[in-house]
Amino acid sequence: MTYPPQPPESHPYGAAPGGGPAGPPPAGGPAQGQGDFAAQWGIKENPGRPKKVNQFTQLLWAYAAATVLIFLFSLIASATAPWWYGTGFIVGGAVFGLILGALAVAIAWYVTKDKLGTFGAADPRVPLYIGLGLLGFFSLGGFFGGWGLGWYAAIGTLLGLAKLAAVGGGFFLLFQPEVEQYLKSRPGNHPKPPHQPPPHGYPQQPPAPPMTPPPGYPPEM
Repeated sequence: MTYPPQPPESHPYGAAPGGGPAGPPPAGGPAQGQGDFAAQWGIKENPGRPKKVNQFTQLLWAYAAATVLIFLFSLIASATAPWWYGTGFIVGGAVFGLILGALAVAIAWYVTKDKLGTFGAADPRVPLYIGLGLLGFFSLGGFFGGWGLGWYAAIGTLLGLAKLAAVGGGFFLLFQPEVEQYLKSRPGNHPKPPHQPPPHGYPQQPPAPPMTPPPGYPPEM
């Protein structure tokens, strides 16, 4: 008596046959949130990262969004301001704010891509401290522009407070054990070891044997 061939069982992500507990995903398998740009770059929550790490990157993106809003409002303010009111300082400060927003996005990129080891610090949070300090320091300048335009000064103050709140929240999250352990557990956040030459130098090649003249030719004197 013969039995018909049975189709092969599929065990996705290491599931054990017979209804046993599933094992971990295979190496090189799809990462969580890999196909979602917003989850990869930390704009929205990524299941592959701790919640507080997601909150940290989201605060950085909120900072960048505030700089874009300030720039747009500065264009409106310069277009509607009286002819005698100098708006160059307002627009120039808003453009500089966009540069700070790009810095915030760059910090988020280094966190989400595990590239903090590029800076060579033993603690991967050190470059984040410096970056947040720069964002917070230069954000204070947003409170000194546009006071001749009441509505722009009010909006600029509110958005400036939002930026400072994002920086303060970022500092708070960096001191959380969950964030510290995650950043230190990523191999890409560790500094690369210095390059060391071989211990004994390069092996020397043996000298070439002397050339013997072919038969029929006199030897060279």
